Amino acid sequence: MSVRAVELTPPGTGAVSVLEVSGAGALNAVSALVGETDLRPGDVRLARLGSEGEALDEALVVVRAPDHLELCLHGNPLVVRAVREALGGGGGGREAGVASGGERAWAEELLADAPCEAAARIVLDQLGGALARELDRLSTQADPARLAGARELAARSRAARRALVPARVVLAGPVNAGKSTLFNALVGSARTIVTPEEGTTRDAVRQRTCLGEWPVELIDTAGERAERDASRAAGAVERAGVALGRALRPRADLVIWLAPPDSRPPVASDGERRVVVASRVDELAPEVSPGEGISALHRPREACDLLGALFRSALGLGEQAWQAGRGVLLDPAALAELERAVEGEPADLDRVLAALE
Repeated sequence: MSVRAVELTPPGTGAVSVLEVSGAGALNAVSALVGETDLRPGDVRLARLGSEGEALDEALVVVRAPDHLELCLHGNPLVVRAVREALGGGGGGREAGVASGGERAWAEELLADAPCEAAARIVLDQLGGALARELDRLSTQADPARLAGARELAARSRAARRALVPARVVLAGPVNAGKSTLFNALVGSARTIVTPEEGTTRDAVRQRTCLGEWPVELIDTAGERAERDASRAAGAVERAGVALGRALRPRADLVIWLAPPDSRPPVASDGERRVVVASRVDELAPEVSPGEGISALHRPREACDLLGALFRSALGLGEQAWQAGRGVLLDPAALAELERAVEGEPADLDRVLAALE
């Protein structure tokens, strides 16, 4: 009978502790503690738990599936430990489902300012011991499986940083390229002014939003004019807005350059990660098929979906920001150490993994 008992709530004293019981023998193990044999998926019962004639606690038993149950216990670490031991989940070590001290500190700090639901779920998984369990598995593996597992952990942790720390995405392009219309579609409200008049946006407008499951800091910038049209600029304010937009682009994680028909993007500056997107295609070039560009005004949902796909592709991200129960290194310094170790000697990896445990 294989049973694992992991504390989902942060370790320590509290009103309630939630213990997840999983594995092939989970239902039988909990039934033995409850003293009932008719527990079924969907049941929610208040029951007394006991083992070998000893009363352990009164708990709410939630049967989600034969191999997945939850026990809502009184939030005393001694009670949780006793129930875990009675279930056969062990009483110490990594299987207790407790994050290490350093990772716990990072998790608690990040949880307070999680920018999206996926980020909060990633952090809660680590507080529940997801990383600890993954490190345990790696410690029992031999090369090359351990090296492959360490590489996967590093890649997953690197991607998770994008959920925890929003990427900066700058919308840029010439005047009247549809930047502000796209910006409003992506944030879901009329955040910026949109008019047919050229040069309406004079400043950098910022807003937190999500592209799919991934949080971003989206920035709308002033439109640029071709050199032949520079004399039509509205004055010092517009010129300052354009200069600010240019200064933001090299510091962005991604620049989305909107290029309406008959426009040509300038050469990207050093360090600028840029994706060029044809914009206003059905307004200015009706013969262009929808798959060759976007119209944030007439097809905002399609435009938002395309931008999300381009964002994920450019930054090497998957559609899902959160993978349930997967270990992630939250400490950037620890992640950097692991990334160096997987490219080094086996002894380097052994040292880093031992330090993480």
